[in-house]
Amino acid sequence: MVSGGLKRLSCGVLLWAALSLSTFAYVLVDRVVASVNGEAILESDVKLGMLFYGVQNRRDIINKLVDVYILAQFLEGKGGGVQDEYINSVLLDIAKTNGTDLDGLSKELSKEDLTLEDLKRFLRKELLAKQGLDAYLSREIKVSDVDLEIEKLKKGEIKLQREIELLTVDKKEGEKVLRLIGKREKLSDMAEALGVPIETLKVERGDLVEPLDKEVWRAGVGDTVFAEDKDNIYIAYIKDQRDVYHGKSIEELKKEVLAKKIEERREELLRDLKRKSIIKIL
Repeated sequence: MVSGGLKRLSCGVLLWAALSLSTFAYVLVDRVVASVNGEAILESDVKLGMLFYGVQNRRDIINKLVDVYILAQFLEGKGGGVQDEYINSVLLDIAKTNGTDLDGLSKELSKEDLTLEDLKRFLRKELLAKQGLDAYLSREIKVSDVDLEIEKLKKGEIKLQREIELLTVDKKEGEKVLRLIGKREKLSDMAEALGVPIETLKVERGDLVEPLDKEVWRAGVGDTVFAEDKDNIYIAYIKDQRDVYHGKSIEELKKEVLAKKIEERREELLRDLKRKSIIKIL
């Protein structure tokens, strides 16, 4: 049964699922309800729009259809279009998801004075205005490294990281450590004299034991700091510092930024095209 709650297919097409077409109070008469640059929008488009967009307000649907026609006309003017093979594959997807075939879908549509051709016409405009425009704009719009860095900062997912070289010495060796510090020995010489390894760590704030963490983040790159707790003495050389990103993969982030840019450009393009279009709502 053709129905109304909406579902997305992988191709991006919305599909009926719950509300019967027969719940609409009016009887369809396929008359012109609006025009965009001389091209008619029909009553059947409004009825299909109620299902497709999940909206019942006629004015909202007509305004949405006006936008769709304006964008579709823009792409058609540049030689764009949706191939019949793709439209037919979308119809098959809709039919299968509703547990029927094209004949069954046609019969359900006919109960509401709609035809497969009505649905094809509707889908052709909708797919071109959405998927076609996305493809067109994705070739025009680029995502720069600066765009990605700004997005990372907006999400608050960049954290400061320091690379340190660390000696952890048993507190029993305190006097020996003091003598080495007094001689201003290099960290490598201290490690050899104390018989402990040098650990190279990449740390963020809060990663280290509290006394050491405070000293490491209080000092500057190139400094050597000392700290202790009840068991150990810590000697750390702050080797380097960098920003580290902890969010989505760069590829995912790039797709997200591109989608935002496409939507912004779509709205800008639509406003410009509307100013130049002749729109009549009857």
